[in-house]
Amino acid sequence: MKTLNAPRLPFCGYALAAIVLMLPFFASCASEEAPEPVPGPEVLIPAAAYNDGTPYFRNDRIYLEDYSNALHAIFMTAGNSRSSELANENYRPELAEQSNPRAQQWLDLVQLTDSFFNSSGRFTPYFTRQDDGFVPAQKTDLSVYPHLVYAYHMHHRGGRFSDEAIEQALYFQPLNYLVSPGRYLLQNHYRDGAFFDDDGRIDYRSMSYALGGIHGHIYSWVIWAKPDGEDNMGMVDEARLTGWMQFTKEEMADIALEVAAYLDAAWDSERQIYVFQDDMMDAAWSIDALGAMIRGHKALYEALYMFGQGTETMFAARQLFDRSVILFEHAEALAKPWGFPQRISFTADGPVAAATYTEPYHTFQFMNHIGGGFSWDRELEGTSGFIGEHQPDIPRRVGALSDMLLQGALDHMMPEGRVVKQLSYENGSVKDQMTGISAAGMFVTAAGNIYRKGSAFERASDWESVTDDVRERSRLLYDAKIAHTAFIEQFLDGM
Repeated sequence: MKTLNAPRLPFCGYALAAIVLMLPFFASCASEEAPEPVPGPEVLIPAAAYNDGTPYFRNDRIYLEDYSNALHAIFMTAGNSRSSELANENYRPELAEQSNPRAQQWLDLVQLTDSFFNSSGRFTPYFTRQDDGFVPAQKTDLSVYPHLVYAYHMHHRGGRFSDEAIEQALYFQPLNYLVSPGRYLLQNHYRDGAFFDDDGRIDYRSMSYALGGIHGHIYSWVIWAKPDGEDNMGMVDEARLTGWMQFTKEEMADIALEVAAYLDAAWDSERQIYVFQDDMMDAAWSIDALGAMIRGHKALYEALYMFGQGTETMFAARQLFDRSVILFEHAEALAKPWGFPQRISFTADGPVAAATYTEPYHTFQFMNHIGGGFSWDRELEGTSGFIGEHQPDIPRRVGALSDMLLQGALDHMMPEGRVVKQLSYENGSVKDQMTGISAAGMFVTAAGNIYRKGSAFERASDWESVTDDVRERSRLLYDAKIAHTAFIEQFLDGM
């Protein structure tokens, strides 16, 4: 299904300039025609739902991020419905039978999302209902990109499914959906070490979200090159992978070095944070942007370590790592059982909450950046190993943070069995009890990735060797994951 997307830089006639300067003249059009409505997608996913299940379409729109996060929940539940986890005999072995159908559902939803929202990597963030159709937004939203590209994780888990046709489809069918976001960001939003938004602004949002959005590109080359990747991405011919990525591994290292220099020039050493060209000096960062920046740092320093050359490159890689630790510590210092503050300000005396509320969606976006996929705390053979060498206590700290927030999810974030939209940062009381699709999807995704990083939860195959408290707590978390997946899937009828 085609969508109508306005070009990023509209073009007008240039007769006047041709007369005066004898040169073509580009200008933004003052009276650009509004786009025509297009037919809606096969499935309409709401932004949220009321307690009785009635869908809520915020601003009468359908949002890309809700489709993306529905995909994440489906892949996590499908991928974890194996004998050691959800489908273990200690929990619900019948879930194994639902694994292949869920994988197919994921493939179908990828195809729908790719065809409706994607135009060569320029993903339309939302469509507004008008008459019998939907009108596309005319600007991109870079905040969607960091977790949009995370769909690669289902692609990497193809071997978990018993149906060979589904396994092969998972490897090949989603390729355009997986690689076009990174290509688009690098080709249309990057120049000389900086990432900018549609308006040309370079600020913490454009830099963090775009860096988070290209991590899939670097991850592809890391998986291709690392020693134990020979039996998956390593089987792809280098020229073919370059054709898909449109950037070689050496070019990614060159870009990483350019970005590292730009970041270094923007570092405020007193407040321990970046201040970019169009930031206010006292800009407060959203917690999901901070997470995206940390994941972006991970991608940059691994690209430099694995594919760069020379002492300058190695210095830049180490500096990026050291600063990623500082960024993590900013969030760590403000974590409460019910989440992070939605925004954080940075002072010479340390980080402070810049919002009175917390939202589970963004809290778990941060945690999935830290612990999901090509995540900050994950060190693969052949990669830098900076955490193990220089910050060996990080895994314990990530584990403690994961335990606190997952227990907090059970105790505070879902008082009626479903994750709420917003809580008080001060005391954890519920401020908005509506359940968002993206919040539900990101909870399932992050929980599936981080629940074994600490000691409070364990997979079902090991329940016989843990305490009653750990076993019961883990069962409740499994129940919550399944319940939130079912909550999302009720809006996918017909797929």
